[in-house]
Amino acid sequence: MATSNERFCLAFLLMALMVFSALPGFMQPNEPTEEIEEIETIDSTSGRQPTADCEGISFEDMFYYNYAEFTVQINDDWDGGYVRAKAMVNGSDTTTLRNDLDGLFEGLAGGANGWLSTDEKDGVEAVGKDCVAQTYTRIGFRGGPSHRGGPGVNWNNATWIKEGMTLEETNLIPEGHPERRSCKDQFGGPSGSPTCEEIPNGPANPGQCGPHSCDTVIYLNASVSFSQIIDPSDFTLAMVGRNLTNAQFEYIFPNQVSPLRITDTYENQDCNETYYEDDEEDDDFGVTYTTREECQSYTNFGDLDYSLTALTDGTSFSRRFTYDGADWPASRGYFIDFTTSPPDVDNPPVWKNDAPSEGELLPVAAVGESEYVVDLADINAWYNDDLGAGMLNVDCTGAAGWSLVEAEANHWMVTSPSDGATTTINCEAIDSSGQSSGARTFSIAPIFSVSVASAQSLDDLTFTMTPTSEAPDSMSVSVTLMQNNVEVSNSMSLDTAAADIVLSLSTLIPGNVNAKISASGIGMAPFEYNYDLGLAKLSLAPSVQITGGEWVSSNYILRGQFFDPDGEAVSFTLKLDGVQAGQVSVAGNQWVTDEIPFDLLIEGVHNVTIEACDNSGVCVSVSEDVDNTFLFQVIDDIDDGGTNKPAVEESGLPAASIGLTMMALLGAGIAVRRRLS
Repeated sequence: MATSNERFCLAFLLMALMVFSALPGFMQPNEPTEEIEEIETIDSTSGRQPTADCEGISFEDMFYYNYAEFTVQINDDWDGGYVRAKAMVNGSDTTTLRNDLDGLFEGLAGGANGWLSTDEKDGVEAVGKDCVAQTYTRIGFRGGPSHRGGPGVNWNNATWIKEGMTLEETNLIPEGHPERRSCKDQFGGPSGSPTCEEIPNGPANPGQCGPHSCDTVIYLNASVSFSQIIDPSDFTLAMVGRNLTNAQFEYIFPNQVSPLRITDTYENQDCNETYYEDDEEDDDFGVTYTTREECQSYTNFGDLDYSLTALTDGTSFSRRFTYDGADWPASRGYFIDFTTSPPDVDNPPVWKNDAPSEGELLPVAAVGESEYVVDLADINAWYNDDLGAGMLNVDCTGAAGWSLVEAEANHWMVTSPSDGATTTINCEAIDSSGQSSGARTFSIAPIFSVSVASAQSLDDLTFTMTPTSEAPDSMSVSVTLMQNNVEVSNSMSLDTAAADIVLSLSTLIPGNVNAKISASGIGMAPFEYNYDLGLAKLSLAPSVQITGGEWVSSNYILRGQFFDPDGEAVSFTLKLDGVQAGQVSVAGNQWVTDEIPFDLLIEGVHNVTIEACDNSGVCVSVSEDVDNTFLFQVIDDIDDGGTNKPAVEESGLPAASIGLTMMALLGAGIAVRRRLS
């Protein structure tokens, strides 16, 4: 279990997206190597700066993300590399993330109060790079013959370089959050941080996660170095897999005279691993954790799935790594052996059984468009080779009347003429020894046209699919709408006549919508294409109500409540007699105007209008007429009991009556305010 100190260190790692782990000896990758020290926070009264002590920690058992992508580009001289990382935390897991960060500040003003502030975020980021630089990565490279770990093995682990490191996040504290509010300084400052703002850690209803409450992305870009230069001819890549819940890794190696190939792979999971909590301050001190009974130990030899691809500037190894969190603290390790030596038997590449047959149709999306007709996914699906299909050189020729170009390595693009006439191309795969798979000829033509009656809608989108003469009969067509990791799909069978397919927008939010259309049929290679049709879901107007108003002296305050059916943020504008004036404050679903000084207006009825607009620019207005007549009074006479007479100037001219004086003042535009109780 995580101690408070570990959680604090975790925050900085968490903000850095450090889902890497240590590789000490590689067989015990997740055990801390030394005691974790407290990280000091900012004290605005003393000016003390934060410090970090994160060396030797491991946090894989404490941090959960939904999906992460890592790209590790190895330097040309093989002495280090550059890492680009991105992790997504979605749905209710973002609430957990904010709760963890907020909880790190327990005991300080505003800490652990259910609201995450910009001060708390800044406090974490202040030492984030220092903390990242002290942690271990989860990757190591060992030159020479293959190795499988063990005590005393020097794995030439990658270490972080702080210089040039960038650490960013989006939407941790959303700018447009409807409940965003000002807050006091989180570190004890007497006057408060002037720019401090905070949001609730999660939505009021856990079952409803709106666009402003969830989905945080964390980015890390940094260089790493190796204590030894990697031997590019023979080496083993070793990785710790514990708690890699869902992460896509890509390693890009520099170009070499001889191509890289993978000779062997090894994966091991040990469910006999335990974790002992040795922090005396933690509630579970002295507890030993073991894996669940359902956890299965295993060792896989040589059957690790992966992708090895020849790039224009090198070779790419990529794989998605997963780990069932319920298996913790089971250990997981991966070893991938690379070499530039040729295989003992170098067989020529061959067409797979599932590859398109001679003369089959390679469908394209539309007339006059440029698109890939052969790409890496096709090559992996079409060919087998000793070095892997991704290392083949696929050459395509032909396409008379069309344009055919190799846009990048093994990515062939065609552009159809305006009449969409059918053409043919010839493709073959050639390995590093010059051996060929043999060529096959394919026809190329569009298979249908797509139109949408109305590209923007509140409820549904209707697609009209019109097949071409080259399309196979009873073709299966599927349309998928995509928006922010949410997908909506529907399918149909398309014969020789045009047909409609309807998709509901009910689960999407207002904004742009992407469309992916896939199709399959007899005598045709599988088809998939992302169409740019200008699709969008329209926004419903916010619902705004006036709940009441009140006078404060001669000032008037109007208040009310609002609701946006699409969950978008709503901004407000106050207008007085059609002219923008003053501000409207928002707290939760309540709005209230500033005090409106009606004594500065002329006497009469004035219109107060509240305009509410959502993020999509859909607006609605409510208004109220306010009469300020009672603020003005004219004293026509003063009862002096008949004992006093009007004063007379020495000139003999009578003094002006108070009533006339008041009338003159009013005529000059000066109002006399009535004192209100």
